[in-house]
Amino acid sequence: MRIWSLLIICMMAPTISVASCGTVFLEGDTIRVPPPVGSATAEGDWRVLNDCYEQVGSGTWSGDGDDIEIGRLPLGWYQIEFSDTTSQPAGFTTAAVLAQQQSARQDSPVALDVALSWVPDADPEVWQRCMALARMAGVAMVRDRLRWRDLQPAPGPFLPETTYDVTARLQQKAGLQVLQVFHQTPEWVYKDERDRGRVPRDLRDTWRFCRGLAQRFRGQVQAWQPWNEGNADNFGGHTIDELCSHQKAAFWGFRAGDPELMVCWAPLGGVNSEALCKGITDNGTAAYFDIFSMHSYDWPHDYAKLRQWALKAAAGKPLWVTESDRGIKTDPDSPLGDLTRENERRKAEFITQSIASSLAAGASRHFHFILPQYLEQDGQVQFGLLRHDQSPRMGYVALAAAGRLLAGARYLGRLENNDAPERYVYAFRAWPDGLPRDVLVAWAEAPVDWPERGRTRSPLGLPLELSVMAVYDFLGRSLGVTPPETTGGAPLFILLPEGAADILTLQAPCSSPLLPATEEPSPVVLQFSAPDMPIRGRIINWAHEHDRIMAPGVYTVTIYAYNFGDKLVSGTIEVTGLSPAWQCKPMGWSVTLEPMERHEQALQLVIPEPGSKDNTDDWVRLTGNFGDAGKALLAVRIRTHNEP
Repeated sequence: MRIWSLLIICMMAPTISVASCGTVFLEGDTIRVPPPVGSATAEGDWRVLNDCYEQVGSGTWSGDGDDIEIGRLPLGWYQIEFSDTTSQPAGFTTAAVLAQQQSARQDSPVALDVALSWVPDADPEVWQRCMALARMAGVAMVRDRLRWRDLQPAPGPFLPETTYDVTARLQQKAGLQVLQVFHQTPEWVYKDERDRGRVPRDLRDTWRFCRGLAQRFRGQVQAWQPWNEGNADNFGGHTIDELCSHQKAAFWGFRAGDPELMVCWAPLGGVNSEALCKGITDNGTAAYFDIFSMHSYDWPHDYAKLRQWALKAAAGKPLWVTESDRGIKTDPDSPLGDLTRENERRKAEFITQSIASSLAAGASRHFHFILPQYLEQDGQVQFGLLRHDQSPRMGYVALAAAGRLLAGARYLGRLENNDAPERYVYAFRAWPDGLPRDVLVAWAEAPVDWPERGRTRSPLGLPLELSVMAVYDFLGRSLGVTPPETTGGAPLFILLPEGAADILTLQAPCSSPLLPATEEPSPVVLQFSAPDMPIRGRIINWAHEHDRIMAPGVYTVTIYAYNFGDKLVSGTIEVTGLSPAWQCKPMGWSVTLEPMERHEQALQLVIPEPGSKDNTDDWVRLTGNFGDAGKALLAVRIRTHNEP
């Protein structure tokens, strides 16, 4: 569809009310669902199953084009199954009934990757529905996607109007904050084919593009990530120093276009390993982001262990998990990517566990991946909270319950579990239904894969004197005011008066070391360039690491220095870290840079033959001292062939 036609349809499309969106309803609404499509007959029977797949309603349908009135249902998730006049299955749809909610708090930690510009059908009505469903789930911030080449396919100005402009305006109008991420440079940026899918060699291209993004989407996009999973092969297979230098150039470009923007660290793919996070820290990169962002596709019981290095790299800045899920296999008998009944429930329970565990492991905002139907591995692994027809999976209702009951949540700590290691009781101070409360999220789960989940039970272990106001299940349904004695894989929300959790013995929250107060971003950015040097990747415990390979010998590499400030700067650059067995010429030089100027300096590196006992340090470090313009750092990891 041409973009102008798309704009006309968009302007004509009615705004979808949050009170009724597709087959997602609020308590008290009359449930209506569309009749089955493609049935061999024009009428038949229907029945409603709840989340335990027990029948709770039935009736007949006819194919006259009108929606089928189911009636009113209590809060929860439902599967509506159809059969034809011969009693043969004619398909099914799903529906959800949510609690009436307050408007989402802007500080809510429960967020959602919607990928509005990429994944759903390019249809304004579909876009409107996705936004309404995000709002109904209590979400204040969503994540989207943008390709550089789609916005600037040739040097010079951006295209006057694109899908990204349409979706940005729609999300702004819907009252959603937006986190955007870009990648995939256009061909005009390439120097040769080796650059395809990688960050620009000339970081001034990055600076100009980010400045343009900030200006173009000012007021519509609140936060930016200047690449996505750049350490992974499918997003360029970059070394960590390449990503750090690119981050710095992007930071200054965004700041030039809109000083109020939140600039995030470009999230890595896989586990944030010690080596990757050391590269971020040693390059002084924390000064060039406001938010440290990361991705997580791990089991919740491992979050705290796997995030220890990310918290150090965050250096006291807020940590956002901007993609998180655990893919689950589809039903092999479903051509539409649906889940088995068992997996439908397992996934929904996991979502609550994931959100609570993520906040407990140091995240201040958690983006679940992903709202629309999204399949990987040839359609065998499902991630979407919605089905192919945008009807809700059970996991959507679980996310909406967390969005409601953990609104504005701040993590307090975990109830000590020495007597029950598989019991999780996390305490939060939050605003469920707009009221200040302490909220406990509790469940029990063994560290197992999908088929074994949901089989663990453990005593809840709450003190008798604890004042409980309400108990809700993982779908947000009231269970009264008395917590059960035991808990299992289905999480519970236990609401207490504000401050009541203070009597609990809680393990301290995760924290990250603070950034030194003297560290400020320098407009001078250093870059290591050796395009002819091979880069080799490896995956160690799900951490994707790429490094340059230098066998013993003599190498000539280039160090670029950029000035992204608006004033002339002068200073010196020195090689401040080098293995004693290695040689480098020169070890230092002087630089004067006009605004937006790039200085080029050739270095000769000599790496000795294997066997030297000193040949252990694989990092080359440079420091630029530029007076009032600050200190520029560059740390480059190099692997030698004699490395095991």
